[in-house]
Formats: sequence, C-alpha cells, structure tokens
Amino acid sequence: MAAPDPERLRVWREFLTSHAAMYKMLSRALEADHGLLLTWYEILDALHNTEDGSLRFNELAEKVMAHPSSLSRQVDKLEELRYVARERATLDDGRGLLVVLTREGRDVWKRASTTYYRIVRRVFTNSLTETDVVALNRIFGKVLEAD
Repeated sequence: MAAPDPERLRVWREFLTSHAAMYKMLSRALEADHGLLLTWYEILDALHNTEDGSLRFNELAEKVMAHPSSLSRQVDKLEELRYVARERATLDDGRGLLVVLTREGRDVWKRASTTYYRIVRRVFTNSLTETDVVALNRIFGKVLEAD
C-alpha cells in the first residue's frame, strides 16, 4: 500500500507533534500546580461532566480511551487520594461497578481545570477562527466516523 501524499503526511505528523506538545504542557502544569497526572485529570473531568458525577467503570474506560487494567490502576491511585470512590451500581443486579467523584475530587478538579483551560486557551483555542473551528469539527468528525 502506498503512503499518503507528502502534504497529507506532513499534516499528519504536525498533528501528532502538536498533540504531543499540548500533552507535555498540560502534564507539566497539572503536576507542578496540583500534583495531578494528566490521566488523573482526564478521569476527574469525565466524571465531572456527568449529571451525577459517576460512570460505570467500562463507560469511564471508553470516555478516557484507556484499557480497563490501566484505568483500574489509575482509579486505585485516585481512590487513595480520596478523589473518587468505587460503588456498586444499584440499578441492575449489583454486579456493575461505578466510579464516583467525591467532594475532594470535585474541589481538585475545579482548581486544576483553571490551569488546564488557561493552557488550552493560550496555546490552542485563542488562535482559532470560526472557519478553523468548523473545519476542525468536520475533520475530526471524519476521523471518528472512520473508527
């Protein structure tokens, strides 16, 4: 199979490099300012963005795009810090596991989100025009549909 044309391949590489640079900036700032790994922030953020601050374990794994065994270790750490708790789901036969955001978890998410959003605004969103936003939504939509 032939490689993509050089211009598309260059854009792909720039996308990967840009993503890695953003990941590095966010990771450093969250760890320095809040003692949080970026993966921990992403878990707290996913829980924060639900109606009741909880998700079934498998739903959380899908939202943060993590392998269940890796997510389990991350949740263990967050549970040690008292940012999340594991609870049995009551809406089914009780075998389902929920990950629930605690009050401490909400507080640390709130503080850390100011750092996170400050960097995202400064490095990414502030430079986007409305045309850029429409184009990126269309592009990322195509990528997600291809999955």
